[in-house]
Amino acid sequence: MATAANRPAKAGQKFVDKAGRFFREVKAELRKVTWPNRKELTTYTAVVITLSLIVALFLGVIDLGLSAIFSALSGLGG
Repeated sequence: MATAANRPAKAGQKFVDKAGRFFREVKAELRKVTWPNRKELTTYTAVVITLSLIVALFLGVIDLGLSAIFSALSGLGG
């Protein structure tokens, strides 16, 4: 007679066991994370927003310049 140890696990139970282990490991890893304090978070957020605006402005200027160049070139052929 087969015992529980010898019997193959059902596919659904195997998935539940693996999912449970995964979430336990995620929880353990999140405990190791050093989270920023409020001042650091505010500083980092300001840096990201500022740099995003600078890059957007730079790309906008490049786009306007290239649009003007291609408009001038397309006007020459017509």
